[in-house]
Amino acid sequence: MDSNILKIGYNTSWNDHLNKSFAFDAPANHGKGVDFVLCHMPMGGTVEEECNHARDAVEYFDARGIDFIANFEAQNFEADIKSSDGYDWANRPDGTHRLNLPEEYIRSFTGGKSFLGIMYDEFEHALINRNISITLASKFRKVLPLFPPSENTDIVEQGELCAKQFKEYADYIKSSGAPSFAGEHVFPVLYHTFARAGITPNFKSQKESSSNIQFAIAVGAALEYGTELWNCVDLWFNMTFPGHSVNEMYHNLIFAYLAGVNRVYVEHANAMVSRDEQGNPYYNDYGKQFSRFTEEYRGKQRSYTFNDYKPEIGIIRYDDTYWGQGDPVAWRYMLFGNKRIKPDYRAKEWIKAFNLITHGELGNKALTWHRVCLRSLRKHRSFATMNGAAVFDDRVTKDKLTSLKLCFLCGYHISPETLKSVDELVKENGLTAVTSKRFLPKELVNKVKGDVCEIPHGKGRYIVTKNFAKKKLRKSLAPLLGKKDEITMRFADKLIRLKISKDGESFTQI
Repeated sequence: MDSNILKIGYNTSWNDHLNKSFAFDAPANHGKGVDFVLCHMPMGGTVEEECNHARDAVEYFDARGIDFIANFEAQNFEADIKSSDGYDWANRPDGTHRLNLPEEYIRSFTGGKSFLGIMYDEFEHALINRNISITLASKFRKVLPLFPPSENTDIVEQGELCAKQFKEYADYIKSSGAPSFAGEHVFPVLYHTFARAGITPNFKSQKESSSNIQFAIAVGAALEYGTELWNCVDLWFNMTFPGHSVNEMYHNLIFAYLAGVNRVYVEHANAMVSRDEQGNPYYNDYGKQFSRFTEEYRGKQRSYTFNDYKPEIGIIRYDDTYWGQGDPVAWRYMLFGNKRIKPDYRAKEWIKAFNLITHGELGNKALTWHRVCLRSLRKHRSFATMNGAAVFDDRVTKDKLTSLKLCFLCGYHISPETLKSVDELVKENGLTAVTSKRFLPKELVNKVKGDVCEIPHGKGRYIVTKNFAKKKLRKSLAPLLGKKDEITMRFADKLIRLKISKDGESFTQI
C-alpha cells in the first residue's frame, strides 16, 4: 500500500447479510462510507456450499466498490466443524485444532476485484492458550493445541518450531490465492513471529491492553519485517459489549490515523445500530461517531505512515509469548502453548521495562488487564505515557535501531549480530543500553558493581541491573522517558504530541 491515506472499515458477518440485518451494510451507506469491510464468513456447510458463499460475497462487494477481508473465528469456539460431505474445517488427525480451509474454497474468493485476503481471528490466542474457549466449554475434557508442540523444553527451539509452523500455514493460505493473510491479536505477543512468517500484524486497540503499548509492539514487528500494519478498534472489554465509551472509540480511531497505520476497523457493526420501541433501526451514538470519523478522515492524506516511525526507546527480546499470564484456569503459566515450558525471570524483564517507560502506569506484572491481580481491578485506560517506543525481536538489524536513544536488552536470546549492532550504536551514537550481565559485552562484565551499575562505553553507556523497574534506574533514565501523561511519536520530520485525558480514554493533540 503506497498511499499515505488511512483505509477505514468495520467488522460484520455474512450471516447478518443472509438474515437481512440492517447493521450489515448500514455503516457503509452512511456519511462518506468506508473503504473495506472485515466480513466473518460462515463455516460448517459442505465445501461446495461455502464456496458459493465466498463467490456471493465477492459479487456483493464488487458491485458496491468496497473491498473486503474474509474473517474466520468459529474454529476458536467450536470443537467439531465437520460438514455433511465429510470435510473437517478444524480438527486434524494429530489431535491439533486450527482453521482448515480447502484450496478450492480460498480460490472461490479470487474471481473479482474486492477480495483483500484472509484473517484468522485471534490466531495468537489460539496458540498460547491452546484453544481455551473450547476447553472451557467442554469442562476441560478437550485440550486442543493449535500446532504440535516441541517435545523438548528449550524455549528458542520451541519458538523456532512455531515460526516454521506459522510460515508453512501462511504460505499455504497465500499460495492458494489469498493476496494477504493476517491475524488479529488479543494478547500483545507473536507479532514478530507472525511478521517473519508473512502474517500481517494487526493489533487490537482498547480491548484489555493499552492501545499505544500494542502499537509499540506491533509497529516494531512491521518495521523489522517490512509488512503492513493494521488496527482493530475492538469494543469488547472482558465479557461486556460494548465495553468502551463512544469517546474512547473515536479517539482510538484518531490514534490509528496519527500512528500511520495502513488500515483501521471497528469491531463490530452491531454496536453502531439500535432499535426504537417500534423496532425500527437507527444509528446510535457509536454509529454517529464512526460516521463522524469517516467524514473527517476518510481519504485524508498524511505526510507519513508508520514506515517513517523513528522510535527513541527500543525493547529488544526473543518473541517468547509471555505477556504476564498466570491465571490457574484460563491464562495458563506456559509459553507457546506448551505446558512443559514455563516462563522465568527472563520472560518478565520486558514487562518491567514497559513499567519503567510508562512512568509506572503499566504495572510490573502484565501487559494487559487479563491477569487477575490488584491492577486488573483498576479502570481500563486506552492510553499510557510513552515517549516514542518500539519493540524488536532478537534478530533486528542495525538500520532499524539508529534512531534509538535508549534500549533494553531482555529475554531468552538475542543474536550475536544484534548485540554487535547495539554495541556499535552505544559507542558511535551515544545509545544508552539497559541490560543484565548476560547481554553485556564480555570485556565489560568485570566492571559491574552494585544493583544498578553505569558503565561508560564510547559516546554512550551500558546500565547493568537485574531489575528494570528499579526506582534508581528510573531516576537515571528520566531525561529519556518523556513527560508523564504524554504520548510522543516521531515520523521522519513529523512530531506527534498527545496529552492524555485524566480517565485515559482520550487525548488532545499539543
